[in-house]
Amino acid sequence: MEGITNPNWLVFALLFLGIIFYLAYMRQRETKRITDKFDQKDIIITSFGVNYYGLESEPGGPLRSAGALVLLKDGIYYRARFSKRELMIRGTSIAYIGVTDTHKGKDLHQTVVVLQFLNPDGKEEKAAFRIPYPAQWVAAIKSNLLDEKATAPKKPHDSG
Repeated sequence: MEGITNPNWLVFALLFLGIIFYLAYMRQRETKRITDKFDQKDIIITSFGVNYYGLESEPGGPLRSAGALVLLKDGIYYRARFSKRELMIRGTSIAYIGVTDTHKGKDLHQTVVVLQFLNPDGKEEKAAFRIPYPAQWVAAIKSNLLDEKATAPKKPHDSG
């Protein structure tokens, strides 16, 4: 009977449900932005809740921007959840993908996926992302965007 007369549990329950509905709404909004921008057949993988730490060439320390990362047939696209920050990395410009714990000379205290690529001006650039399931992303990027000849060890030629 005391639970019915003390409405504190109801306030917490409503607050919890409100947070769940807000998160679902934000995910739906991010999904709509992506599907409006790209054709569904060009999308390979999408991850939400990705942290982007900026480009190596940007001044200052690593930034922390949350948003969605999309692996496309021809590149990688990042869109921030709240700001209008976007980044498109063409698959043909990617030179290296790996895992590190530093970016812009700072220790991030966590493992992040780093992409080294050529920017539109032809200069080398690096971008770092904390992605859910990083091994899946690294494998997918290597198999869909990187030339297998460039990533596979070279085999000796047969002389016969």
